[in-house]
Amino acid sequence: MDYRRHRNLAAMFFEQAAAKGDRPFLWTKRGGRYESISWRAAAEEANALARGLGAIGIKPGDRVTLVSENRPKWMIADLGIMAAGAITVPAYVTNTVDDHRHILANSGSRAVIVSTNALAHRLIPAADQVTTIESVITIDPLTQGQVSHVEIRSWEQVLALGRAVPDGVAATVGRIARDDVACLIYTSGTGGVPKGVMLTHANILANCRGAYVLLESIGFGAPTCKRRGPPS
Repeated sequence: MDYRRHRNLAAMFFEQAAAKGDRPFLWTKRGGRYESISWRAAAEEANALARGLGAIGIKPGDRVTLVSENRPKWMIADLGIMAAGAITVPAYVTNTVDDHRHILANSGSRAVIVSTNALAHRLIPAADQVTTIESVITIDPLTQGQVSHVEIRSWEQVLALGRAVPDGVAATVGRIARDDVACLIYTSGTGGVPKGVMLTHANILANCRGAYVLLESIGFGAPTCKRRGPPS
């Protein structure tokens, strides 16, 4: 793959998804067994999320914080945020309410996507103290009510909003330049107040290219890597 010809990460992903279709892309473990999510299904969900974010007011250049453990919807959320032209702000799942409040305020985030009920109950009190936050999107249903000035929507509600509006994702993705910021990654704070590091699409594409060349050099390039299933 020639990473130099892609303008941004979202464009690269959607191109790959169109080429790979129903081949497995992500894996999740349910009931002790791995189940795959195809490239096509992931692309459709990321597209719907991007449109849903636009429907709730997220515009290109806006920051969206992502608080989630490692799971397929973390990847889909990140892709959907970028496909909306927005900037992902990934946050540690170990963050306290104070940590979240600092990152939300410092990044100027307008929305937050949070995965579990436990994480939401540390995140929402922080979001309630940050005036720029307008929406919290919960991947898993909240099992307890929470009072907040921000709009709390479920993942499925936002996807439904997205599917109800015209699909302008390709046009939005086409306007994202290589030097546009893809994400703000915050330091852990062990050496002081956490600071956001701006990474552009070009930065991460270069990392992808470097990793690909390294893996190819040790025999894990596309022509030789035949395994189709999840890691054991």
